[in-house]
Amino acid sequence: MFHKKYWLRTLALFIVISMSACKKMIDSPDGTANIYLTAAINNLYAVPGIPANYMADKEAKKLHIPVYMSRSGLQGESGFSVDVAADNAAAQKIIDDGLVSAGKAIVAPADVYELPATYTAGKEHNGFDVLFDANKLNAYLGKQLVLTVRISNPSQFQLNEKLSALNIILDVDAVMLGTKVEVTDTYIKNSGHPFIASIYDGTRRGVLADWTTSDEVKNYENGTLGGFDNYGNGGFMSMERYSSPQILNGKIYQSFDLPSGKYEMTAAFLDFSVKEQAFIMAAVGSSLPDIANADQVLGAAPFTNPKIEFFLAEPQRITIGVVAYFMEDQQYFRLDKFRLYHYKGLWD
Repeated sequence: MFHKKYWLRTLALFIVISMSACKKMIDSPDGTANIYLTAAINNLYAVPGIPANYMADKEAKKLHIPVYMSRSGLQGESGFSVDVAADNAAAQKIIDDGLVSAGKAIVAPADVYELPATYTAGKEHNGFDVLFDANKLNAYLGKQLVLTVRISNPSQFQLNEKLSALNIILDVDAVMLGTKVEVTDTYIKNSGHPFIASIYDGTRRGVLADWTTSDEVKNYENGTLGGFDNYGNGGFMSMERYSSPQILNGKIYQSFDLPSGKYEMTAAFLDFSVKEQAFIMAAVGSSLPDIANADQVLGAAPFTNPKIEFFLAEPQRITIGVVAYFMEDQQYFRLDKFRLYHYKGLWD
């Protein structure tokens, strides 16, 4: 079933590319048999790109990338063979010429892919697969892998040199992590817009439901209220130091279990005034560290750019929330909502 779907999904692409490739060989003498890679008319062959560019074998954890060969000319039906190899110099030139992101692109390491040393084609057209090992791709998250597949030394007929190499550009994040899907409601309770209070003074101050609020944050009504602010009837997560006790490493947080994968967490604020330090955070475990240890967490971001990205290699219990250090007076924040996203990959 896997191979049947594989060829059906790529047949239309093959036909279109074959017609275009023939136009590139119009200057060849009549009757010349030209061997070429049908997709080589595209200078850069993006993967994943369109679905016809790949097939993910979830059971074997292999990414199949089809490399089709074809032959033009009026000769009778006859097969042929070619040598197949990775051209690392050509791949490096693509990077050096700035055709891909210099900061992300590297030549594909030989241990992450498989390709045949030789290939025997059928009488009209045929092809082989380049296989990328998904189990080894996680080591290259954040990278683009550049692989130039070149055919040479045909057993018969003529090789079209201009169409003898296919430049595969594999976006590891897109292959392994996939597209972003919001999962806020699946994992975060009382995520905001508005936030709900479990304790409320009936006017403005309260304590958030479903969140743990440290004692430092409860700096109203003799240390009983804080963390919830119904300013303008909006219902916000909040910390405030306005002629009230200092908030030294005040924390509001919530813990839950997440499956492995890449995540993004964002926060939106109504407003804030921070003179010292305050961060949104995500950390492994059931609590958040103090501000001084913010560099040891999965992610921490200031309110001016409240977005965190993190990756879990295995299922983990994590904690998200806010940590603030308000020693000076006249500091506060009103946080409207949290949002959590999970990147769904080809292997999910």
